[in-house]
Amino acid sequence: MGKVEVVNRTKYRVLSRAFLENLLEFVLREEKKEVQGRVVFAFLDEESMREVKRRFFNVDEVGDVVSFFYGEDPDGVWGEILVCVPVALETSSNRGVPLSEELAFLVIHGLLHLLGYDDSTPQEHKQMMERGEALLRGYQRERMYQELLKKAAKAQAFAYAPYSSFHVGAALLARDGRVFTGCNVENASFGVTLCAERVALGKAISEGAREFEAIAIVANGTSFCFPCGVCRQALAEFGLDIEVLAGNQSGAYVVQSLRELLPHTFTFAKE
Repeated sequence: MGKVEVVNRTKYRVLSRAFLENLLEFVLREEKKEVQGRVVFAFLDEESMREVKRRFFNVDEVGDVVSFFYGEDPDGVWGEILVCVPVALETSSNRGVPLSEELAFLVIHGLLHLLGYDDSTPQEHKQMMERGEALLRGYQRERMYQELLKKAAKAQAFAYAPYSSFHVGAALLARDGRVFTGCNVENASFGVTLCAERVALGKAISEGAREFEAIAIVANGTSFCFPCGVCRQALAEFGLDIEVLAGNQSGAYVVQSLRELLPHTFTFAKE
């Protein structure tokens, strides 16, 4: 993958190099593409963007994003994406989203142009916008997964497992954005042992949370750590659409819905 360069010619705080590197890697992976050389991301003020539009497009206007493709030279610049931050700020305010989200969307839009997408017709524009939005949602979800797995790994360090030496950590994401962590707590009377998932769930319920989006589970093994049957049933009490991230000690993970993991859920049906 090409190296990333960041130029900020504005007074605003823009996307970090690390963020852009991860975003570039994600888009290229999803689009099944590779690049040779460097990718330059330049964040401009209105006057600088206007000058670019005058010089290269012969129009006196301010655009939100412009892309330039230079070639496949491994030692050169593969492409350049110019983003006008004040325009992005206005758009983000109108849409009610953070500036960072709007900047990420414009960067993705610019990357799609470099990868061969066009928006010269209404249909192409619609398809490109939809693809950009899908990639942004996918990247945001992947970042959420990574953060949740990190929290689960942190909780794993506190596991009390003197009998099995199997240390498990869990991080449960509530719909309101709060994250509740737990670790397994073993007991000499094995039946009293608590799984990490139910520890996290109990903390969440005690804090008033009732709706959940995802739970990450990690353990000190090479295989992916899925919740046991009891934990699946406990989580199912609060919805079968919870995403389950089963991780291992290497940092890899797989995602399945609780509905897939527990297809025939027990429910209390009153007659």
